[in-house]
Amino acid sequence: MKVCACICELNPFHKGHEYFFRKMREESGADHIVAVMSGDFVQRGLPAICDKYARTAQALMGGADLVIELPVMYATASADYFAQGAVSALTLMGCVDTLCFGSECADMDMLLSLAGLREENDPGLHILSQGGDSSGSKNYRVTKLLKEGMSYARAYAEVYGNTVAPNDMLAVRYIKSLAYLRSDIEKICIKRHGGGYNDTGDDALSAAAVRRKIYGNEPFAHMVPKYVYRNLESISGKCFPVGVGDMSIQLYTILQKIIDAEDDHSDRVLTDYMDVSANIAGRIRSNIGKYRDYESFVDLVHSKEYTKGRIYRALLHIMLDIRKEDYAQDLSDCTVSYIRILGFRRSASALLSRLKENSIVPVISKAGDAASILDDEALYLFGKDIRAANLYDRSCTFRFDKTPAHDYERELVII
Repeated sequence: MKVCACICELNPFHKGHEYFFRKMREESGADHIVAVMSGDFVQRGLPAICDKYARTAQALMGGADLVIELPVMYATASADYFAQGAVSALTLMGCVDTLCFGSECADMDMLLSLAGLREENDPGLHILSQGGDSSGSKNYRVTKLLKEGMSYARAYAEVYGNTVAPNDMLAVRYIKSLAYLRSDIEKICIKRHGGGYNDTGDDALSAAAVRRKIYGNEPFAHMVPKYVYRNLESISGKCFPVGVGDMSIQLYTILQKIIDAEDDHSDRVLTDYMDVSANIAGRIRSNIGKYRDYESFVDLVHSKEYTKGRIYRALLHIMLDIRKEDYAQDLSDCTVSYIRILGFRRSASALLSRLKENSIVPVISKAGDAASILDDEALYLFGKDIRAANLYDRSCTFRFDKTPAHDYERELVII
């Protein structure tokens, strides 16, 4: 049995994803396809447009045999942690032979070179923990810009004078993570089909373009497979579409509670949370009195020192109680503590058996069983996923007046 995997958000699943899944199977010769997918919140620090169960169904209809949830602490982290967490999940599953990833250049030699794994003197896209010791080195200058809040793409372009496309940037991180973990998983890059990652044009095959249409109440049926459109129609007005504004009340309530606790000299402070620097914490405190909604507050906190993506992630980590201490000090030690199944195809029973036999970490198929199979540390981290799912569901309850559904009560998606 040959198993090929991908790392994805599917926010939402569109025709470009359908093409990618088909090419994965063709180029890898795999018997089964595994998708490691972000849950209800994505790497940009925003809620997914529809929940993880709807997107799991879309992935299974689109070609995946098994969907695994990427824990929220990695799914919402900066790109280095996102890649490391996802690749560690694939490695620890013990049944994945190949990792496929999208690439604008589709040139594996170039990607290996950028990762610093092809030529000894190639500066590569070194991650923050490898910034270099010399204050005059380019690596050091990239690291300094990152610490000041600049995005990796902008920092790299400013120091090296050229740019790397978004999917190529992620591909490099996947390659580096495989090297860190000494994984023998093979790598295949598939050329990105259609528009660019952030292309929002009418004909672009990008999730950003689909979301723009949906949020703008414009026709989008031509951009997604028919089964996805039917899926989204079936949940429209019930738990879709979801936007960051739907969480405005929750964010304000949590921020005010923490700020009040700080005033009472509590041990809990804003800078405890991932991506919250002292400067960002100060801007949150100084602007909380002007809070109107989530989006406008991001604009108030945002400054030239930090990208909006950094601010979104910082606020989300506060809301989800994701703290700096939750991550290992060394990036290479950041690995998942469990594998959570979101859904599978009935025809993939052999794959499920192989996963359960070979996984190095516990496999969770029913959230309610977590307490009996996870140790205290893993259960603490799993609680972050449950908190995120329940916060997302509560936002849907407030907006669509639906019946609340605790994540412990949700069933696997099986088709």
